[in-house]
Amino acid sequence: EASPWGQWFDDPLVEGLLAVLVLWYLVGLVRMLAREPQKWPVSRPRVAAFFGAVLMLGVALLSPIDAFAERLFSVHMLQHLLLMLGAAPLLAVSDAHLVLLRALPLGGRRRLGRAIAGIPGVRQAAHKEAAAWLAAAIFIGTLWFWHIPAAYDWALGSPAVHSGEHLMLLAAASFFWRVIVTSGNRRLSPGMAVLLVSLVGIQGAFLSALIMFAPYGLYGAYAGNPLDDQVLAGVLMCIPASFVYLGSTIWALSRMLGNGRTHAR
Repeated sequence: EASPWGQWFDDPLVEGLLAVLVLWYLVGLVRMLAREPQKWPVSRPRVAAFFGAVLMLGVALLSPIDAFAERLFSVHMLQHLLLMLGAAPLLAVSDAHLVLLRALPLGGRRRLGRAIAGIPGVRQAAHKEAAAWLAAAIFIGTLWFWHIPAAYDWALGSPAVHSGEHLMLLAAASFFWRVIVTSGNRRLSPGMAVLLVSLVGIQGAFLSALIMFAPYGLYGAYAGNPLDDQVLAGVLMCIPASFVYLGSTIWALSRMLGNGRTHAR
């Protein structure tokens, strides 16, 4: 049996999708720079955030972490954290969608915009607080669903379902963090962002406690592992996540206080 340490770039589908994503982004970035060569139309930190997200995705899905995740629940939890609390916030802050759209011809961008705006509720949700609550609900629901023992074992038993699980976790987390990083506009105030992050953090801590303090193994796929592996998975889900939630809360509070000082002046 091959050692997991040697299993790098073992998923051609993920490699191809990441390569297409990077190429698409570069085309959009070059077109934006060609239009305004004297300045970066997207700030360098946002460009760095995009490539940081791609790197995080590569580490999570194409390194030995992916191979070890099939054997150790704790490593699989680490993989999920890299997707939800590493790659997703970086994608959210990168404004990558603006660059990706610029790679399309003008007619294609207009047709895509009309198609998205034509979806019932989308135009209204862009400026409604309900969209933020929906993003949090989708994030929480996706997280809990894929950690139900039956759903978890289902994903590990099917490569296609496993890929779908990762995609759903990444998409739900990106949607949530995008709402948080754009707080301060008409859709979500910084104060409400603090509340949402706190609620998401509390439910994540509750889920991690259920995993950590379970008196028996919850997942059949890891039935042969010692219980310490499951305890470590719960610890990983609790402690690193709490720092991310705390950091985003502090950031939202700083924005709220900064807006208050601006209004006072």
